[in-house]
Amino acid sequence: MTARADWIILDACIWTGAPRDPVPGGGAPPLPDAMALRGGRVLAVGTRDDIMNLQGPETALISAEGRFILPGFVDAHTHLLAGGLQLFRVDLRGATSRQEFTQRVADRTRVTPRGEWILGGDWNQADWGGEFPSRQWLDERTPDHPVFLQRMDLHIGVANTRALERAGIDRNTPDPANGTIDRDPETGEPTGLLREAAMRPLLGVVPDVRPEDARAALRTASYSALTRGITQVHDMGAVHEPRESWISLDMLETLAMEGRLPIRVSAAVAMADWRRAAERVALRGRGGGRLHWGRVKAFVDGSFGSSTAWFHDPYTHLPHSRGTVVTDLDELRQNTAEAVAAGLQPAIHAIGDRANDWLLDTYEAVIRANPGRDLRLRAEHAQHISSGAAQRMGELGVVASIQPAHILDDAPFIRERLGEDREGRSYAFGDLDRAGVPLAMGSDWPVSGLDPLTAIWSAVTRRIPPDGTPACVADEGEGGVWQSHQRLTLDRALRAHTLDAARAAFLDRETGSLEPGKRADFTVLSGDPFSLSPARLCEEVAVDATWVGGVRAWRREDPAQAPWAGVES
Repeated sequence: MTARADWIILDACIWTGAPRDPVPGGGAPPLPDAMALRGGRVLAVGTRDDIMNLQGPETALISAEGRFILPGFVDAHTHLLAGGLQLFRVDLRGATSRQEFTQRVADRTRVTPRGEWILGGDWNQADWGGEFPSRQWLDERTPDHPVFLQRMDLHIGVANTRALERAGIDRNTPDPANGTIDRDPETGEPTGLLREAAMRPLLGVVPDVRPEDARAALRTASYSALTRGITQVHDMGAVHEPRESWISLDMLETLAMEGRLPIRVSAAVAMADWRRAAERVALRGRGGGRLHWGRVKAFVDGSFGSSTAWFHDPYTHLPHSRGTVVTDLDELRQNTAEAVAAGLQPAIHAIGDRANDWLLDTYEAVIRANPGRDLRLRAEHAQHISSGAAQRMGELGVVASIQPAHILDDAPFIRERLGEDREGRSYAFGDLDRAGVPLAMGSDWPVSGLDPLTAIWSAVTRRIPPDGTPACVADEGEGGVWQSHQRLTLDRALRAHTLDAARAAFLDRETGSLEPGKRADFTVLSGDPFSLSPARLCEEVAVDATWVGGVRAWRREDPAQAPWAGVES
C-alpha cells in the first residue's frame, strides 16, 4: 500500500541539494515544484501531478506561492553557548571610539548588581583606529565590578583592575606558556590586555554559567539560528574553558530529552577531555535525533586578527613575530592519535600556513595508523595555507571547515600583514575546491554573524563593500573584488552549507539534502538565488520559513506579505 503524505507542499521551486542533481539554469530541467512529507521525513519530491498521487484523506496541502525551498542550512562551526550568552552580555561590536566602548560598558553597570562580573565583548580595535583597549579605559567607569571583555575572535581579552586582582595577575605574574600578559613598557604593570593562554587564569575565576542561564542562552541561540534558515549546527564548545563545553553539552542533552531543542546540534568538547568523551560514547552511544556528540576540538595557533596565527615567515607589520602556537604540540599530536583510535572525530583549529602544515603532517600520520577507516578529519578555518597545501589536503581527504564571512573582517589588511604572496593563499576556497577538498561552511558565531546568506554571498562574490556600506548590499560596481580566482560557484557554496557540512559531522545519511527518507529539515527563501546576480543575493532574498523534522519551526512575520501557509481547498 502506498504511503500517504502528512503534508504536501505545492507551487514551490525545490533545490534538493542531492549530489546527482543538475545545477539550475544552463539548459538543465526545471526544478521540482512539489514535495510530500510523512512522519517528519521527506516522502517524495517531484512534479505536482506525481506528488498529488500521495494525497490521503488526512493530508494537509500548503502552497509555497512560488518560493524557493532548499535543505536547511547547516552551520559547520559555531560556539552555541557563547553566542547565546553574548546576546545577554555587553555587545561592543561596531563601537567606533574609546568613548563609545566605555559608555556601553558603563551602561551595563546600572543593571548589574555591585560586585558581579560584567562580561561580553566582540570588540575590534580596527573599528576605532587600531589602539588596543586597556584597564585604564575601564577602571574609572567600572569601580565596583570585575570586567572582562573579549575581542571578536575570542583570542584576546581586556580586563579591568578589579578583575586582574581577582585572578591574581600583577606585575610579578610571569607570562604563561603560549600566552602573553601585555605590560606597560615603563612600569611593567599589566595593561589589562591578555592574549591566548594568559586569559585562562582570569576565566578560571569567572563563575560557571548557571544552569538557568545556559538553558536560556542555548534556547535563544537556537531560535536565532532558525530565523536565519539554519536547522543544524556543529557546536565547537568553549574556546578557552573546557568545563563550559560540558555545561553546554549537558544542558543540550536535557533540552533534547525534554523535546525543547529547536535545532539539530552536533556537539564537541575539548580534545584534552577525549578520555571522558570516549567514555560517554562507550556508555551512551553518540546521541541521536536532535543531539549528537563524539567530536573533540583543539587549537594549533591563535588568530589572524590578533596577529597570533602561526606562519612560516614573519608578519610584515611585526617582523619579529611569526605568531604562536597555543598548545603543547607534542601533547596535541598524541591526543589526536589516541582520540581517533578511541573512535572520536578531531576538529582542530589552524589559521596560519605553518599551523595548517603541522596539522596535515599530524593527520597524515593518523590516516596511516587507521587504514580503511572513514575518519573525516577536520581542519577548522584553514584560512592561510602554504603552496601545495590544498592539493595535499585533497589527497588526504581532510575536511576544510571554512567561514567566508571572516573575509569581510580580514581582507582589508591581509596584504599589509602578510605581503602579496601570502595574500594570494588566504581564504583560498577556489584552490581547495579545485583540489577536491571537502568543504564545510559555517559562521564561527559569535566571532562572526550567524547568517548563511552572508557567508554564501562572501564566498561567491569575494566582494569587499566600500566603507559604510553594509555587507551584501554593494552594487556590482561598488567596492572591490578580492582574489576573484578564489570564488566558489553558488551551487558549490550552497552544498558546502548543506549536504557537505552535514557530511562533516557524519550526519549526511539523515540530513543535508531533500531526498526521500531523510529528515524533512528545509529552508524556505523568498526568491530563487540562482536567478539573481550574486552581488544582490542578500538584498533580494530573505528566509521566510524554517522547518525541522517536518514541523514549521519559524516563519517570518512580514505585514507586507500575505502568510504563505494558507491551506488549499
